[in-house]
Amino acid sequence: MLPRTFLKYSESPWVPLLKMWVLFTLLIIAIAYFKLDFRTADAVYTMEGGDWTLSDFWLTKYVLHDIGKRFSISIGVVVLVAIVATFFVGAMKSLRRPLVYLFVSVALSALIVSSIKNSINVACPWDLVRYGGNIPYVGFFQEWPSKFPDIACFPAGHASAGYAWIALYFFFDYLFVSSKWRRLGAGGAMSMGLLFGIDQQVRGAHFLSHDLWTLMISFSVSRILAYLFFGLIKNRKVAVGDLVNS
Repeated sequence: MLPRTFLKYSESPWVPLLKMWVLFTLLIIAIAYFKLDFRTADAVYTMEGGDWTLSDFWLTKYVLHDIGKRFSISIGVVVLVAIVATFFVGAMKSLRRPLVYLFVSVALSALIVSSIKNSINVACPWDLVRYGGNIPYVGFFQEWPSKFPDIACFPAGHASAGYAWIALYFFFDYLFVSSKWRRLGAGGAMSMGLLFGIDQQVRGAHFLSHDLWTLMISFSVSRILAYLFFGLIKNRKVAVGDLVNS
């Protein structure tokens, strides 16, 4: 659990985020040094009988991946509709800023992850010769051979459909005094991101570090935007009753 000072949207995020990125970089170096990506993938691959038998399983492919992605998009549509409603429903006017923040933060997190993913050639586990694929491993800082096909597998795109909603922590923290709402928002986003991330790992679509990068990017975006949307104005927290009775 991060110290509260790292999460207060009213305070500048730059120094806390810099510290977090330093620690995160050390974590990624440790994962690479101890080959935890491969150790994790090896264990999963072995448990599945030396093949990615769950890659097209109905639960992992159609429920957690396909329906899960649609579920995340549906929440975004609901948020967008709510933003439009704030222009027509007087009682919802005070929600416009936090709703816009939520939509922009989630969309920008997903966009950044997608942009990086489509700009860098990194093989998925199921592409590698080590796991029955056709592509030999190419290190992150090694040049991608021109004879290899383009492969977009870093960072984890599907996990961003969950982790991007970490912005709910700051959304609820801005609106409500009670800490249970921000814990609920963060818990829901983390659970969804973790579920989607594990699903892709057991399918052979991503390594562990791919998910961690997505989480870090999503948190950084939501933290910076929370400061820009909320921290530069007077703190405004309301109770549920204020919204009902307004």
